[in-house]
Amino acid sequence: MLGIAERTVTADDGTAVVVVTPRGELDLAAIASLDSALRSALATAGTQPRLVIDLSDVDVLQPVTLGVLLDAHRRCRAASGSLALVVSTPGVAATLTETGVESLFEVASGLPAALRRVSNR
Repeated sequence: MLGIAERTVTADDGTAVVVVTPRGELDLAAIASLDSALRSALATAGTQPRLVIDLSDVDVLQPVTLGVLLDAHRRCRAASGSLALVVSTPGVAATLTETGVESLFEVASGLPAALRRVSNR
């Protein structure tokens, strides 16, 4: 079962960053919920959005959901913002690597590093 939390945190440099934390499986059944959550987060983030998607609590990341992550990334960049992924589990890292999309994202192993990556842009 998928659960998604959203919160706004302040990075060390004072930048407001919206953190979206999905939990469970990101599979075909999760696409609509994930897309809705990321669109809401981008709206919350405002102009020049700073967004972190924390995948630490994701058990399964199926390639079918990558389009939603890529769309959020594209929207952030179009608004002169930035997006980073927190990837701390081998299965999620393997999916990103095997599909060839890892290089398209700022990837960090923990939330503090991800906050630094999006706030330093």
